[in-house]
Amino acid sequence: MKLNKEDMINILKIMQHNTDTMLEMEEQNYENNKQYMRMEQQLFHEKWKVRFLTRRLREIAPHEALTEEELDEQIKGKQN
Repeated sequence: MKLNKEDMINILKIMQHNTDTMLEMEEQNYENNKQYMRMEQQLFHEKWKVRFLTRRLREIAPHEALTEEELDEQIKGKQN
């Protein structure tokens, strides 16, 4: 199979296009990963704050319901 100059130029253009597309996808993936990691870190800190506040509330008012399940149990206990 013999390729002429035009065929070689077309092959190079296609390869360049594919390379550019892959680089763009890699860059987008990197940005998405950064955003995901940032959100994951925010979630970790929010969960940490909730756990901390829950422990403090248990120390201050151990008889109060802090979760939906505990509130349901209190309501059922008052009905019985």
